[in-house]
Amino acid sequence: SSYNTPPSYSYIAMSRRTGSRSSKRRISTQEDEDEEGPLVVRPRSSAPSQEDDDEDDMDEPEMANHGFAFSQQNPEASQNVLPERSNERRHLEEMDSDARDKALMSLSRLILFKALDNEPIDRVKAIKDAGLSGDKISSAAYKEVASRFQNVFGFEIKQAPDFMQNYKSLPTRCKDRYYVVNTVQDTDEGSHSRTIHSVHKTSKVEKGVLILTVALIFCKGESRSDGSRHILARELYRLMHAVDENIPEEPPAQGTSRAKAGNQNHNKLQGNGNTCTPNFDVMLESFAQADYLIKEKATDENFHSQPLEEGDVLYSMGPRAALELGRKQIITFCAEILNEEPDPSMLKEIEDDGNEAEAELFMEAA
Repeated sequence: SSYNTPPSYSYIAMSRRTGSRSSKRRISTQEDEDEEGPLVVRPRSSAPSQEDDDEDDMDEPEMANHGFAFSQQNPEASQNVLPERSNERRHLEEMDSDARDKALMSLSRLILFKALDNEPIDRVKAIKDAGLSGDKISSAAYKEVASRFQNVFGFEIKQAPDFMQNYKSLPTRCKDRYYVVNTVQDTDEGSHSRTIHSVHKTSKVEKGVLILTVALIFCKGESRSDGSRHILARELYRLMHAVDENIPEEPPAQGTSRAKAGNQNHNKLQGNGNTCTPNFDVMLESFAQADYLIKEKATDENFHSQPLEEGDVLYSMGPRAALELGRKQIITFCAEILNEEPDPSMLKEIEDDGNEAEAELFMEAA
């Protein structure tokens, strides 16, 4: 399911070192090499050498045993489910108790199973699939199920973030979708997120790759007129390959066996899941399907930075990534990797977006 707290990068430990800069780095190496540069990336499960321990003790003693922990930031503000209609609430309350419980259970199970599979939720389709479309109770039933999710699990059913709703580039399908998000309050150290993502190795790797991918889009992507940013797949692969040499330097060409494997293969780790190296082809497809990323065909109308090649695609941050991570987390993540302070002007811009969205919601409610 979805988790709103950004990972404390539990699938990798980041430590700072001195020494010559290597042209290649690996996300998933099982041991560090002496020639690697100032940013060393390794899985949290791997044991650092004695030399590394000594350096960590001198430079950053608080990280010696726990790796590099990133600050936890609040995700983006978003609207919850649409208001219920008063007559539909009355119809729901007037139903036979067994029939009402059956209807709510059917809708709850459908949404829960979709959430567990990271599927976006189409509200109208969910109501129809649960058999409630003709009962004149749909909005009240949806509201009731959302309340149960929050009270029992700490999950909220949310729409795309408010700032994204104004993006002209946001596909219409995303504006009408909902996402189940974990809103349990986490500690500053991200202990809740660590506990959740320690259950499965793939989950740890996937969340780490996600935040790195979104950070690259945010920092290296091309800005559009509506304020969103996107990046060419070729550039994204090149940047990821610079971080982990096991990730291909180019995206799969259309029609090749690798491209077909990326669409069909469910193994998100290389080597049949026996390593911590991400299968980036598969992960990108899964991120796009779950709306963590938005994938679109690159054209001369939507991309202007460089000449395009046949089959070029663009990636941008999707609604689910904004809900679970948020722009503040991405800015803070990038700053901490560079050992810098987050840019106050960028943080203020995000705050202003949030204040404007809250004002709009207040006026709508009024």
